[in-house]
Amino acid sequence: MEPMLPPSLDDLGEWPELSYELGLSDGLPVHPPRRDVVEDLVAGSGRRGDELVAIIPPRDGHATVEVIAANAAMAGALPEHMPVIIAAIEAMSAPEHNLRGLLLTTHPCWPLVIVSGDEVTRLGMATEESVFGGGGSRANAAIGRAVKLVLWNTGGARPGEPVKEVFGHPGRLGGYCIAESSASPWEPFHHARGLDEASGVTVFACESPISVAAWGLDDDPHNRLAQAADSLTLRGSNNMHTMGEVLVVLTPSEARHLASRGYGRADVQRELFELARRSIGSIRPRSPARPDNSPEHWYTWWPEWVDQSDDDTLVPVVESPEDIHVLVSGADSIPWMAVCNGWGNLGGLAVTRSLPSPVSTTAGDTP
Repeated sequence: MEPMLPPSLDDLGEWPELSYELGLSDGLPVHPPRRDVVEDLVAGSGRRGDELVAIIPPRDGHATVEVIAANAAMAGALPEHMPVIIAAIEAMSAPEHNLRGLLLTTHPCWPLVIVSGDEVTRLGMATEESVFGGGGSRANAAIGRAVKLVLWNTGGARPGEPVKEVFGHPGRLGGYCIAESSASPWEPFHHARGLDEASGVTVFACESPISVAAWGLDDDPHNRLAQAADSLTLRGSNNMHTMGEVLVVLTPSEARHLASRGYGRADVQRELFELARRSIGSIRPRSPARPDNSPEHWYTWWPEWVDQSDDDTLVPVVESPEDIHVLVSGADSIPWMAVCNGWGNLGGLAVTRSLPSPVSTTAGDTP
């Protein structure tokens, strides 16, 4: 995709219809990728325009900084958003994320971009009400949308052929980007994932959030986390059959409640790991696919320490506590939680990248 208006386009008012004709839009309107805007976005990245960031499947398109900038321009992004967008593209290109499989799967999941640290405040990212819906923040919406357009235009991930996703995911349209709340009582999310830098970006492919309310609960952390664990162990989820990774999001008030009772993030992960379990008999009831407990009917996804010879064996939703990602975000009001099930052990696994220090750019036109 050439990051400039076609020579025949004399009136910017013609752009919306032209973008649809050229297939540059997935149905939502996009901004025109004017050359001056793209140049400002490249400058904001702090990298050369011709630098290759990633090969994007399934078309195996070359996502150079300039190509990413052109898609970011169409998404309405600003130069200061570019390091986050590029870091997200780099992260989802890691082998463990299995981007090719993720884009082509029948499963309704999409790479969630999670921004944590100082950049959340600097970019004015939403972390409170409606955070999974963008929260009214240009940064949240533009970053998520830019990533989506790179996968659409550069990778060619389009429904029907080659994408076979049965139901789809809202993130495939408007983008999927949230940020960690500064009101978290714990260390920043990217620090918990091993990075020491001031800011980080994590991508994790997951389904849309399942709301977990605190109906009928007392203040006991065990009982409250059991509520979330119940939503993690849905029998039809990929995780319950193949493990992989999951995401649990706590509102700041819920996180503070747990912290006041001595729970750190790792404690929450361990408690959820113990609670989020189902018996083999309830996960895989007797059927022609599993008429008995002989080894030929065992799942190969489960580790050896799961005793598949006993229907009463309790199987955890993931293989280890660290596979339960715990994030603090959402409105700082009533206690609430959300669960986002993953793609399972098939891919979409969380990958975290650090963000460079902000780049100074020359003021110019913005989208």
